[in-house]
Amino acid sequence: MSNEQIKSIQLRIQESLGNLESTLGSREKIEEIVLEIVDKTPQQFQQIEKVLEQKNTKEAAAILHKIKVRYAYLGLDDLFLELSNWEDTLNTDQAIINPLEPLIYFRDMNSQINDTLKKTSYYQQRDAAPSEALPLNGKVVLVAEDDEVNSMVFELFIKELGAGVVVAHDGNEAVKLTLDQKPDMIFMDVHMPFFSGLEAIQQLRAKGVNCPIISLSASTRLNERDQSMAMGANEFLIKPANRVTIRQILMKYLESKEINS
Repeated sequence: MSNEQIKSIQLRIQESLGNLESTLGSREKIEEIVLEIVDKTPQQFQQIEKVLEQKNTKEAAAILHKIKVRYAYLGLDDLFLELSNWEDTLNTDQAIINPLEPLIYFRDMNSQINDTLKKTSYYQQRDAAPSEALPLNGKVVLVAEDDEVNSMVFELFIKELGAGVVVAHDGNEAVKLTLDQKPDMIFMDVHMPFFSGLEAIQQLRAKGVNCPIISLSASTRLNERDQSMAMGANEFLIKPANRVTIRQILMKYLESKEINS
């Protein structure tokens, strides 16, 4: 990529983030969006590579669909269109000689975009706290939750303590990401698409995953608590969970010392 192309990307991103802040009226929200893009897109490109190696072009297209919209928010409409074309190709039934070929190009582009985002004040202010002062630095927590708002709340509270977060939106994805990312702890929603959190817990325990799993549900029915524990959950948590409760559970399983809430 030439210096002119890099400079063009940087200028478009800066302008688009400023316009987005004006539209949403919230700098904090833009900081959240930037942090999510930097954290999640490399993981999702890794997922695309894995499923393409398995010749599963439909699943690769589904992951790509989630990624491409972010580039439109960043003012990178040309890249959005290129990704859309790749998505359409993956979704067709025609034979693809080398479906992995575009991945190198798009992954390199994403690396450059992330480098640009990390230099913005939106990222640097959110990343300003010294990581060594955070008690769960180096830990990774998987949040399996199909509701975007709930997953963002959990993600925010977890990252406050320094841990990294991997998000799954259905039971199938929760199992795959757990086996791939090997998180130190899991928050698992009971009610999710494809198969339930209960089935996901059962599968993970059967595959030898022994990290703490906290089952989540908005229901107070006793059978859900009992079923969760029977499948191998360590605890059952009623949603919506507050910040203090989530922090206490994180510290209980991932760190021995107490913290102030």
